[in-house]
Amino acid sequence: MAALSGSASAFSDGERIAATTNLNTREQPGTDQPIVATVNPGEVGEIMNGPTNKGGYTWWGVHWLDRNVWGWSVERYLQSTSGGGGGSDFDWPISGYITSPYGARPGHYAVDIGANGNIGEPIYAAHSGTVDVRAYEAGGCGNYLKIGHGNGYQTMYCHLNSFDVVEGESVSRGQLIGGMGTTGNSTGPHLHFTVERNGNHLSIPGGDGETVTAGTKIPKDYSGI
Repeated sequence: MAALSGSASAFSDGERIAATTNLNTREQPGTDQPIVATVNPGEVGEIMNGPTNKGGYTWWGVHWLDRNVWGWSVERYLQSTSGGGGGSDFDWPISGYITSPYGARPGHYAVDIGANGNIGEPIYAAHSGTVDVRAYEAGGCGNYLKIGHGNGYQTMYCHLNSFDVVEGESVSRGQLIGGMGTTGNSTGPHLHFTVERNGNHLSIPGGDGETVTAGTKIPKDYSGI
C-alpha cells in the first residue's frame, strides 16, 4: 500500500482503527457513493486499502469488524487504536496480559486482562475521579465499578472478587479499588475494562497476549480528559 504522493501515510495495511464519530462508510471513495453502513463511535475496523484522495477527503478501505462489513471511510474520522500521542490520560488498572483485545469479537468494546488466574489480583483506578456505580449484575459484569472522570468519561471494571471503595467515594489515580475475580458471566478470573465517553465505548490499544503493568500509561491520548 502506497501513501499519496508527497504525504506520509496515516495508517498501514492491517492496522486496527476506530471511528471517532457516527460515520458513514461507502461502497467506493466519495460522498456521492452509496452508504454501506453507519458505524458508531468506538467501533473498530481494520485497514484493508488506501489511501485514496477524492472530493477533498482522504479515504481508507476499512473492514468494520463488529458488523463484518467493508467500505470506504474518511481519514479525519478515524483514529489508530494504538494511539498517536504520549498516552498520559489513563493508566493500566492491573498487571497481567491481554486475553481478549478491544474489538476481538463482535460487541467486545473492552479489553480483557488476565493474571494467571490470581483471584484477588489488585485492581487500581485508571484515573482520578468518583465512584459512580458499585453494583452486581448476575448475567453480565458480576461485581463491577464505574468511575467518573469528568467531561463525560467513565471507566468500568467488571467481574471483581472484592471491592475496596464505595459508591460516591472520590478516588485517586492508582488507588486500590478492588480485586480480580470471576463473578457474573465469566469463563475464568479476569478484568473486563472499558473506557467510555457519554455512553460510547472508546477503543483501548493492545494485542492478544500483550503484557501490561498497573500504573503505566495506556498508549493512547483521549481528547478532553
